[in-house]
Amino acid sequence: MLLRRVLSSLVLGVALLLGRGLLAAEADIVLLDGRILSVDPDFSIHQALAVRDGRILAVGKSDEVRKLVGTETEVIDLAGRSVIPGLIDNHVHIVRGSRQWHRDVRLTGVHTRAEARRLIAGRAQKLGPGEWVVVMGGFTPQQFDDDRSPFTRQELDDVAPDNPVFVQLLFGTGFANSGAFSEIGIEDDTDIAWLEIANDIDLDDAERPTGVVRGAAMRRMLARISEPEPEEARQRALGLIGDLHAMGVTSVIDAAGSGLTLDFYDAFESLDRDGRLKLRIFSLYSPPAYEPGEEGQLAGELERLAFFQDSDFFQRVGVGERLYNPIHDSMLQPAASSPAHRNTFAGLARQVAAKGLSLQQHATHPASMTQHLEAFEEINATYPIGDLRWAFHHADGIDGQVIERAKALGMGIASHSRRLISGRSFNHPLAMLAFGNPPLRTLQDSGITWGLGTDTMVVNQSNPFYTLWWAVSGRAMNGDKLTDETVSREEALVAHTRSNAWMAFREHDLGSLEPGKLADLLVLDRDYLGVPEVEIRAIKPVITMVGGEIVYWAP
Repeated sequence: MLLRRVLSSLVLGVALLLGRGLLAAEADIVLLDGRILSVDPDFSIHQALAVRDGRILAVGKSDEVRKLVGTETEVIDLAGRSVIPGLIDNHVHIVRGSRQWHRDVRLTGVHTRAEARRLIAGRAQKLGPGEWVVVMGGFTPQQFDDDRSPFTRQELDDVAPDNPVFVQLLFGTGFANSGAFSEIGIEDDTDIAWLEIANDIDLDDAERPTGVVRGAAMRRMLARISEPEPEEARQRALGLIGDLHAMGVTSVIDAAGSGLTLDFYDAFESLDRDGRLKLRIFSLYSPPAYEPGEEGQLAGELERLAFFQDSDFFQRVGVGERLYNPIHDSMLQPAASSPAHRNTFAGLARQVAAKGLSLQQHATHPASMTQHLEAFEEINATYPIGDLRWAFHHADGIDGQVIERAKALGMGIASHSRRLISGRSFNHPLAMLAFGNPPLRTLQDSGITWGLGTDTMVVNQSNPFYTLWWAVSGRAMNGDKLTDETVSREEALVAHTRSNAWMAFREHDLGSLEPGKLADLLVLDRDYLGVPEVEIRAIKPVITMVGGEIVYWAP
């Protein structure tokens, strides 16, 4: 039965392409003798794939697809390697993260402290004396096998004595060296006790900084890092995009973030205009922090903005992740629930629905989601939201009742592998708050559309294969077993491809390897379905292709 459906799908796809005249010409690229995981509704597996004009021309057996090879066709022998669709991350902060990417040492996959120190030292040497070196999140000391203690000021001085160094852990903690302290006016002889930020600096027995900083001290250090000029911003964006290609990411939903204004997007939009943007960015508009009585301005702002621009690489597709700052929740603190805040949030959400736009709302706590659903259900009576791809993002504490209510509205759930980094730190002494790992098995069994992402760049690491491993294993970076709410490898891959394409309104173009769809794909260095579970996180692309163009080829 499965074979008949696979053959039927191939015949139909080829017939459609014949009707469009595509098979009248030879393929541009043909991949032969591999395992093509199509991630179509049947999760069919093929041997070969052909690309023409940026789209998939055919999939099937190697002998059949080989017939599409012409004199100008590039033929790639897969030698049995697996091919999967390009991975889509449903929640990144790429615009914010790109601003300092050339300084940012990413520690994903680094499991020894010695290697982390070597990478920080190498970046300092490359940038030169006096330049900031940062680890802008995406790691935890708990991932190191040799030493899991916090970084110390002296340790960071030793590896980068001529550079200010700042290492961020999630949003609440940072580790800094003497150069970073000097940048905010703190030297060895400074009497820290009298500073207004004294409570945010950990001191040793000699009342000198250990290197651990928080809150205002962190913010003051970050403010000392200069913002890029326009051309610098473009180059840093290209650097980040290249690194994402090397990890297998071909599309993202950018969740904006507090403090970002529209001009922050100039680098990406100008790269798109110049034909240099090779990562598909589906952007969410984050409204400003309205004062009471100003929220009616949103409708006018949405009217002036361009959504669903005529571009395959940059489109503004909805509103999120913060619609209204006062109801922005956290794992341990539900959204504010005063009548005034609830009414304001509902009024803003109604304006989004009236404009016919997607609302992709940050919500981590079940009480927050329940509160939001009350507004959504009322709005749905006037403006049906089922076709607008509204979604809860993060949804760490979502429960069965919330899932069913969201499903009834046609909503989706964007789940994120944040506990890869945080491990058990989201647990709380009160049992009612002891959650944090999204219930992936429950989501899958409910039938609601749900996808996988990271919440990178600061909160979490960027590598989608670590996210796939987390979803399948239920483990954190340090190996701790976090949950039994896991899914199969096939289910996880669907969530990181086809489901996320739906959230970006591009399910007809992206998310699976079927004839007629855009040729976004990865050739892998090992078999995703066959390697031992722990090796899923070590998978790397050999080739990354976006729209039929090879944008990364491993040396």
